[in-house]
Amino acid sequence: MKRPGVIAFIGIVLYIQAFLAVAAGILMLAFQTRIKEILERDGVDIDSGFLVGSGVVEIILAIALLVIAAGIMSGNRGVRFIVALVEGIRIIVAFVFMFFHHDGGVIFQAIVTIGISMFVLWALYIPRGSDEYFEAT
Repeated sequence: MKRPGVIAFIGIVLYIQAFLAVAAGILMLAFQTRIKEILERDGVDIDSGFLVGSGVVEIILAIALLVIAAGIMSGNRGVRFIVALVEGIRIIVAFVFMFFHHDGGVIFQAIVTIGISMFVLWALYIPRGSDEYFEAT
């Protein structure tokens, strides 16, 4: 069966999300001192270890997203469950960031992450063509 447009779109969105997660992780690691200074200047008390941990988590999630995107594009049925798991983790991490860090940039990034993750989950499970594509492969 031909890959539905929504599945191709989601595969591309997952690749983009993985790229953004890699960029965020690398930037957190590379500029942790500067980020800490800016956040503290804005009244946010943050530990450098948290920034390092956040950067590492973002990079790990990015690798998982790359693998998942490849599976989605090939029609792997088991990947849909993994997508739900990884996107669920991204949503939880985004909520944790929003809860502990009330900075505008963190909140904006978290809202965008949650929105993208919810759209990915919707597109993989709700449209009729999605089920037929994964059942055929």
